[in-house]
Amino acid sequence: MKTRRTLAWLFAAALLALPAFAARAAESNLSAVGEKSLLTPDGTLYVVRAGLAASLGIAGGDISPTATVIEWTSRRQDGTVALGLVPGTVGQNTKRNLDLAYDESSGSLILLWKEEVTILNYLHLAVLRNGVWSQADFLPDSAFTFAFNPRMLLSHQTVRTQDADGKTVAQTRSILSLIWWEDSQDAQARYAPIFLDETVSSSDVVIYDLPSLTGGGDGRTSPGAHSSSSYMYPALQLDGPSGAILASFADLNADKQFVLRITYPDDLGRPGPNNATWLRRRIPVVGVTSEGPIADTPVMQYAVSTVIGASYKPTLLWRGDNAVGYTRFDGKKWSSVKTIPLDDSMSYDRALRLVEEMATKN
Repeated sequence: MKTRRTLAWLFAAALLALPAFAARAAESNLSAVGEKSLLTPDGTLYVVRAGLAASLGIAGGDISPTATVIEWTSRRQDGTVALGLVPGTVGQNTKRNLDLAYDESSGSLILLWKEEVTILNYLHLAVLRNGVWSQADFLPDSAFTFAFNPRMLLSHQTVRTQDADGKTVAQTRSILSLIWWEDSQDAQARYAPIFLDETVSSSDVVIYDLPSLTGGGDGRTSPGAHSSSSYMYPALQLDGPSGAILASFADLNADKQFVLRITYPDDLGRPGPNNATWLRRRIPVVGVTSEGPIADTPVMQYAVSTVIGASYKPTLLWRGDNAVGYTRFDGKKWSSVKTIPLDDSMSYDRALRLVEEMATKN
């Protein structure tokens, strides 16, 4: 199995205060590169935006108007507002593909983004916990390596351990799963699990080439006649309340689309270096739930989403200029592309909801 251990953890000492925020230029109408919002169970609203400092209205002092930054704000139910820049994000490189998650058990806000450099790009993960940001970088193998369309999914698994008296103790662990498409010498989907309830170091986090988890992944990859929209958008989805996740991706070498069900050992025994089960607690247990041809999607510039139905058959969907498009896998072949035209009586949100409802029953 081909894996990579290249996660470098960089810890920030404190939040970065920004006096310039108080004098934000409200009249600025320039749009941000990206924005994500998240509501936590206690009612706190988080908003994260990435873009030029001038576009976000926060230039001034040591921050150049042309710098690309990521700002965050939070508003609690009592009206308390906190705001600042995510440490280490002030620079000239573009930040895209923002994604947010919140782990209630640890009170952690989790932010994922992609940073674009001239000859490569890489993924960042930042965690806000107890008022302090920590940051991790997913570094590429070499130059001319590009990560695309990163996504993350937070799941919770009930595990059983034994205490010093041999009694069984049940607890819940939080698992953050990351997935993205990496385009290099071998173009393929990649997956990385991070266990938030444990202290994580660079030697603990393993990045998997998803085709290798099916027993494949050998040989050079080529898209052949497939459009990039048919393979560059791997996806994650929860599989019920068990903590299992589903990973949907295209394997260009095998010329197939897979859906994998990924779980982790849950009966761990007594923690310690002499317990083989405990040592395997972070190793994924993988099963193939769906296998078929790669979808024949049109050449387009739109982001593609995946909904995996109750019988593990995927549906790909996207928003076009004037319609929501989709194609459905029936277990043997993909349907022809279907569309729902958008007009005054059919909004994008309504059309998307209709396709999702159909796809979940697939």
